[in-house]
Amino acid sequence: MATLFVVIFSYLMGTISGSFLIGKYHFNMDIRTKGSGNAGTTNAIRVMGIKFGFLTFLIDFLKGVLTIYLVKHTFGPSYIYLSMFFCVIGHDFPFYMHFKGGKGVATTMGSSLLIGFLPTILSILIWGIGALATRLISLWSVILYCLLPVLYFFLGKGLFNDVQFVFLFLTCLLGIYRHKENIKRLLHGEEKKLGG
Repeated sequence: MATLFVVIFSYLMGTISGSFLIGKYHFNMDIRTKGSGNAGTTNAIRVMGIKFGFLTFLIDFLKGVLTIYLVKHTFGPSYIYLSMFFCVIGHDFPFYMHFKGGKGVATTMGSSLLIGFLPTILSILIWGIGALATRLISLWSVILYCLLPVLYFFLGKGLFNDVQFVFLFLTCLLGIYRHKENIKRLLHGEEKKLGG
């Protein structure tokens, strides 16, 4: 019963979409009909500007933090990896948006932060430096998804068991999959830089 509650709660928390809510209630538009059509931070910056793009990131990041915090302190640490996975599922596939959400980068960062602080902070720092230097957000988001399980494995001893690590790995694999079109454009040299 606890597992089912964690799955449903985490999914519903994940469906809180920063860009969709800001677009709908502040700009009277659906962010998914503008720019790249993605309900995430990068498209929010392109369509709504840096201020609302940052607010989008903050909402998506903090919902990950809050979800893990509540699950950890209500049901215990054994459920947090499951919670992270379904929170990201909720962000990527929100039911009220016809399952067309974002790509889960900020939500993965936020939920991972309370699970493994050091590997997450290192991943975010590398992502941030790379993204600022190249303005290729998608490239460094994919790199972050590749780095996170590796850093967890080497720096997060005692943080997880095999089953929990599988949920971390699946979360990152989902993130890479959600960037499949970006990866194709990167390989063909066609990916647009942020602000370019």
